[in-house]
Amino acid sequence: MRNSIVVLLVFITINVKAQSPKDYKFGHYYNKKGEKISGFLYCPSNFNSLVYKQDSETPHQTISLDDVQSIVLAASNDSLIVKTQDNKPGKKYLAKQVASTPERNFFCRYSIYTTAGSKSMSMSAFPTMAASSGRGIYTNTNSFSSASGVTGIDETYFYEEGNTTYELNKKNYITILSKAFADNPVLIKQLQSKYLGFNDLGSIFKKYNEDQKSGLKKS
Repeated sequence: MRNSIVVLLVFITINVKAQSPKDYKFGHYYNKKGEKISGFLYCPSNFNSLVYKQDSETPHQTISLDDVQSIVLAASNDSLIVKTQDNKPGKKYLAKQVASTPERNFFCRYSIYTTAGSKSMSMSAFPTMAASSGRGIYTNTNSFSSASGVTGIDETYFYEEGNTTYELNKKNYITILSKAFADNPVLIKQLQSKYLGFNDLGSIFKKYNEDQKSGLKKS
């Protein structure tokens, strides 16, 4: 799931200075009314809006995330949904749901970073990834990157409470996940003993989902 959502982000993220037809990818988004709108899409690198063209002949439109529920590309089975952070209408972000427990839902916000070089990005092949402290690292060979330096995706995890989400951090993640994973005592023990730590959040959610699927929940 993680690799495919990274590919989705690569597909819809382009050089903010370029707006040629090849930069757009075909897909659809759902507006706040639940209407499905198909066409050609891309997201600026800050992921705070959506740019839409009905076809190659029509002018582009910049769509605020206030007017978007979710985004789906024809090239991917995954979708990104719009969530609000800290119950603040101005803090909307594109998120992927990473886990659903009896207690609450969890989401991941992805953001692009470039360590050096220009911000121009392209993709020649599916990226190869090496996990490091919650960050996906992409080499210049088979990824999107500048002429020099490395471009990749940071992951920030959130828990849902009411109609909004709040960030998981080093101070709250054990308490929140221990309650959420009440149906998986083995995973709770690994969290509370710090066998799995804050930098393992991606692996923690993956393990929870795998255990749910296989039925391995007992202590």
